[in-house]
Amino acid sequence: MIRRAANAALDLLYPPRCAGCGKFDLPLCAHCADLLSEAAGQGRCPFCTAAWDGDGNCPRCFHLHELEGVRAAFEMAGTARNLVHALKYRYYRAVAPLMAAALPPLADDLGIDRYYPVPLHRSREKRRGFNQSALLLTLAGWQPAPGLRRVRKTERQVGQRLGERRANVAGAFEYDGPRLDGLTVALVDDVVTTGATVMECARSLQDAGARTVWALAFARASYSPQTDEPIDD
Repeated sequence: MIRRAANAALDLLYPPRCAGCGKFDLPLCAHCADLLSEAAGQGRCPFCTAAWDGDGNCPRCFHLHELEGVRAAFEMAGTARNLVHALKYRYYRAVAPLMAAALPPLADDLGIDRYYPVPLHRSREKRRGFNQSALLLTLAGWQPAPGLRRVRKTERQVGQRLGERRANVAGAFEYDGPRLDGLTVALVDDVVTTGATVMECARSLQDAGARTVWALAFARASYSPQTDEPIDD
């Protein structure tokens, strides 16, 4: 509460600052916006949009069984990472409309029937003051669908390995909304790294009858699946 109050006071006293370089006047200056790297086209995995120069899908996709695919607007590096971290860790909500504006094109041809924000545990959402995934979903012009809940508080995943992330979120989500029989649904998040969280959410939605589950995110982290090192996104 003290941090949120201090941030609100600073917003009144000072103009916005660029989340990329710190320059005053705008939440994101034109120079930093030009440095965003799109997660689409040649050199990206056709299934999960991570960086990939090989044939077919990249090795990061091997465990994403419950998803129809992952679509992200930008590579989780440089300016995109600064924006994600500004919203998630510094509660700098001025960047949220900029991030949300990149989401609607990701779903243009998917025929999505329901959009679900990746839920936070109630204690973490209360401390932060908002769920960044729900905020981006709403600002993108979508109606958040009810029913998907995080029922177990999990550890922060920054610095965890893939296996640790999967164990951390196992059984952490439940769905208690209306049946989704035959529907195509989307999970919306700020960033997809290993996909462990959206995979657990997708299982709950499929148990409720969802035919197809997509993951849509502002950023995609292209971690190395060949190493067992901690992942910092």
